[in-house]
Amino acid sequence: MGVIRPLTAGLLVSALAAASARWARQSLAAITVSGHSMSPTLTSGDRVLVRLGTRGLRRGRIVVVARPDSDEGWAGAEPVGQRDISARRWYIKRATAVAGDAYPFGVGRTDLVPPGHIALIGDNPVSVDSKQYGPCPEHQVLGIMLLRLRRGTG
Repeated sequence: MGVIRPLTAGLLVSALAAASARWARQSLAAITVSGHSMSPTLTSGDRVLVRLGTRGLRRGRIVVVARPDSDEGWAGAEPVGQRDISARRWYIKRATAVAGDAYPFGVGRTDLVPPGHIALIGDNPVSVDSKQYGPCPEHQVLGIMLLRLRRGTG
């Protein structure tokens, strides 16, 4: 009673490790930054760890979102699926305003960010972002950057 046999403890550790690995595959993604829209914070070639989903989304966080259509922007875009990350092209930008906030200077709008949307601005002043495409629907967010894994060379 109260004694765990080594074999049983080993199985428990294996089960926990398998569950942790499954959770990580379903909840996290490693993304490679391409381009200079987030420079100097992130540069081309950087690898970042992203927590999938919008939990913790707030002003100032760096997010990965579906790339908007060059003509339509995010208007009418289907919600992002998180199963096949390689099937889409992505933007990495900073959330500068969330629903109910005033748009940041430079976006060219004086109203408030609508419910269910965020305003995105790259750290590089010449970034293509909400200045061109307007607010991004939250359903276009793949995830929120947690940390940089590797520094790029670009």
